[in-house]
Parts: sequence; structure tokens; C-alpha cells
Amino acid sequence: MANTQALLFLLSLVSAVLTAANVQAQSMPPEGPVSVTFTATQITPLKPMPIGGGKEFVIINQAMAASNDAGNPVLNNMGGRCQLTRLTDPSAKTVELHGYCTYADNEGDQIFEQCDFLPGAPNNCKLTGGTGKFEGLQAALTISGGPVKGNFDGIGQVVGHKKGMYKIVKTTN
Repeated sequence: MANTQALLFLLSLVSAVLTAANVQAQSMPPEGPVSVTFTATQITPLKPMPIGGGKEFVIINQAMAASNDAGNPVLNNMGGRCQLTRLTDPSAKTVELHGYCTYADNEGDQIFEQCDFLPGAPNNCKLTGGTGKFEGLQAALTISGGPVKGNFDGIGQVVGHKKGMYKIVKTTN
């Protein structure tokens, strides 16, 4: 009888481990929606540089935090950093932004993002890959949001949303 109980216990333990492994493997569907809330905080004060014709160029360095609204692993509970360039043309009343972001989760897996905000166009970014479970990640995202009133002089803060669809594109070696 003791051997039967031990065998049943061992089988239930193996089943629990296999179930947990299966749930973990299924937690990252190969494609799906992205709905993320993010915050951005300017790390260093902006120092615009005049480049002639009234235009200004500035490099923006931001600390990021992202949370997936549905709990999907894509950009969920991830910290990151963005480095962007901003070109301001007061005579044309335009602002153009270009840059890259890298996010990391608690396991160290990363997601890479490229952003291009052009005058008169929607604010778009794309996920261009990642490491670990995010390898092959691709997504087109629409970005919305805006500045919030901060209580630190010279430090800008933004709250916004990223929406789109992602897919994992596996490459063969």
C-alpha cells in the first residue's frame, strides 16, 4: 500500500511539473493584440542646439516603464530606456522625432523598439525583435499620450498607450 501511495504521489508530482511547464510555454502566444500603458521620464535636462534657420536639434534620453493591459508578456511590467532625436522647425511649426527603445523583463529578456514621429502622420513605433522569449517579435504600434504636469523643474514626464498587433517570426538557421 505504501508503494502505491508513493507511486501516486510521484505521478501527481510529475503531472504538476509538466502542467506548469506547459502553462509557462503557452503564456506567450505566437501572435496577439498589444495594449500597453507606458510612462516616460526624461533622464537629463534637454539642451537644444540651434542648427540654423531657426531650427533646433536635441537628444532625448528617457527612462520607461510599460505594463500590458491584458497581462500578456509583451511589454508587461518592463523597464526600459529610449534615446530619441528631436528636430524642431518653428517657422514650419513642425516637430520630428526618431529613435530607439530597449525594454527588459525581470528575467533579462529584452524587446527592441524603433520610433518615427513625422509631422502630419500618426505617431508610430514598431517592435523589431528581442532576446529570449521575445526573439523574432514584430509589431506595428500606434502611440498616443501626452505630457503630465510634473513637480520637478526641467524634467518632462509622459503617460501614454501603445496599441497594435504582434507576432513572433521564427527564423531558421
